[in-house]
Amino acid sequence: MLPACGFGNSLPICHATECRDSLPLLLANLNSAMLDFLARQKIHGQNLNWFIMEQLPVIPREGYEKEFGPKTAAEIIRRAVLELTYTSNDMAPFAEDMGCVDDKGDALPPIAWDIVRRVRLNAKLDAVFFHLYGIFDSKNRKRSNEDIHHIYSTFPIVERQEQKAHDRYLTRDLALAYCNSLAAGRPDSEPEA
Repeated sequence: MLPACGFGNSLPICHATECRDSLPLLLANLNSAMLDFLARQKIHGQNLNWFIMEQLPVIPREGYEKEFGPKTAAEIIRRAVLELTYTSNDMAPFAEDMGCVDDKGDALPPIAWDIVRRVRLNAKLDAVFFHLYGIFDSKNRKRSNEDIHHIYSTFPIVERQEQKAHDRYLTRDLALAYCNSLAAGRPDSEPEA
């Protein structure tokens, strides 16, 4: 999400004019570890040119109908995106579009920035996308865990920072736990940190 202003020629910009309810889904998809991993397989420099952007395997709208117990992927993602993005009054119009309003239709107050909660929400989003991309398969958890370990191993700076701060790769461990919770139909469970 960016304010209206000028950008350079190598920053692809997606302008949502229709299907505004899909915007949080696209935003989460474009910021997921899974798509980051896939994009780095195509990028051979420091620019994400439009022709590469057009080739990225973005989840189609109907893919978000997948159910995890009582909630769809879309419901889980929208709630997490709201909490991750609506941290200042500058994002009030986005919060209003997402239905985060009071009885008069005004945006509720922004959600407080909580770094621990943000790590959990990002890990949960990654878990949803591991399911949507078919990386996590509850019938072959050993292979799924290996694949997820490999994907996260391609983020060495994050891994070093988390090893230093938590003595483990917290995001990866939480994402694996969330994958299992989602597979069991418990989208609201909170794994141990």
